[in-house]
Amino acid sequence: MIHFKLRHIDEAQPAGTEGDLHMSWFWLTDGELWMELSGSTLFEYSPEALAHFGEAKSTYNDYPVVRFAEDFTALFSRISESLPDDIYALTEDVQAFLDHAQKWLDVQDEDVHSDFYFEAYDPLISWSYQRALDSGHLIGGPHFWFFRNLDKIRIAWDTEFQLDNGIDLWTAKNGSTEIPYTSFLAMVKDFGERFFAQMEGQVQSAILKDWGEINLDKVRLVEEQRERASAFWEQFTHLESDPPSETDWQRVRELKSQMEKDFKTKKP
Repeated sequence: MIHFKLRHIDEAQPAGTEGDLHMSWFWLTDGELWMELSGSTLFEYSPEALAHFGEAKSTYNDYPVVRFAEDFTALFSRISESLPDDIYALTEDVQAFLDHAQKWLDVQDEDVHSDFYFEAYDPLISWSYQRALDSGHLIGGPHFWFFRNLDKIRIAWDTEFQLDNGIDLWTAKNGSTEIPYTSFLAMVKDFGERFFAQMEGQVQSAILKDWGEINLDKVRLVEEQRERASAFWEQFTHLESDPPSETDWQRVRELKSQMEKDFKTKKP
């Protein structure tokens, strides 16, 4: 489900300026990344957007792949925490729930707005953004959510973004899919194994290459490959666990009830 294509090391762009160029493990992960979920191809630019950008634009998300890996693994400990059934039901249309909560915040009086944000609004929705990947390094980057409920997980995405000229940036529309949690684990494991195997090839090729005026610490490159792989698999162990809940779900329920009560009485 998670696809990527690393660029040949000769095409990797070093960091720095002329006369002070540096190659590193991070930049050797440069490449394309895309995902296939429920018939949608995520991180795929629309033909209209590609025509607008010109021929140089890649078909897919064009950025060092490790950025996705870092952002994704940072969520693993939260993803592993199962949502109660009633909270999980809200994820059938998570954007509608978040929009509803935003309206609740917007109707608050200005003098209580700040306190209300931290005391009510944020505790109500924090469980959702703790499981969100926002692709913030990309213009119009897709938003993803990963919601586990015991032996299943819902993956939702918000990909609908238009350029200033009205062109849709991505081919995928907003959507979601529910799959067995074991399938999700297999997807993540498969990505990790392929990514670090291919990066091992990148590292070995980089060691053999004469980089000329580009600085590359080859000893550090080997160390970082080992460290990065170890860190990924350490985070992966969180996904394989069934941790006790750290979220005060009863507080979430109380705030949701208060929100619904306020909508009935205040009629925003």
